[in-house]
Amino acid sequence: MSQLNEGSDPPKTDEVSPIKSLQVAAEYGMDRLDVISYGFSDKIMILISKNGSLGKMYYIPLTGSPVQQYAFNTDSTGEDDDFSLLAPSHITPTPILGASHDDVEGHIYAAQIAALIGRQNPDERRLVVVGLPYLGPRTDNEILTMQARGLFLDILQLVSQVRIW
Repeated sequence: MSQLNEGSDPPKTDEVSPIKSLQVAAEYGMDRLDVISYGFSDKIMILISKNGSLGKMYYIPLTGSPVQQYAFNTDSTGEDDDFSLLAPSHITPTPILGASHDDVEGHIYAAQIAALIGRQNPDERRLVVVGLPYLGPRTDNEILTMQARGLFLDILQLVSQVRIW
């Protein structure tokens, strides 16, 4: 086992990392959104930060129990298909950092991101880890504003741009 002395340079290597990553940034109003994807051999990690901060994380298996396990339906019945964007029932985000089971908005974001990955690559079976920023306070009775809907769709579009799956 080698020891690294404080103040010494780490060993240098010419090897390329086996971890694939892509990053994209966008301005949204007064905020900067950064989306970074990492492709590990057993996981896909999507980190979305707002002005450099991350608020909560979820993990989402793309495969469910044998009863739930089925291919993602990539066939749409048309542009008016209201159900084509819904996440399949086996996509169940589990909070792992900074979120609770009651965080509906975070669950929706995480499920939709995992479903997007599954729709874009139906053969993908890696675990998905999603990190989300704090998106602002909402009350239970608050109607989703057009700005919040726009942010949601913009984030999904940014995630599509860092596709490593």
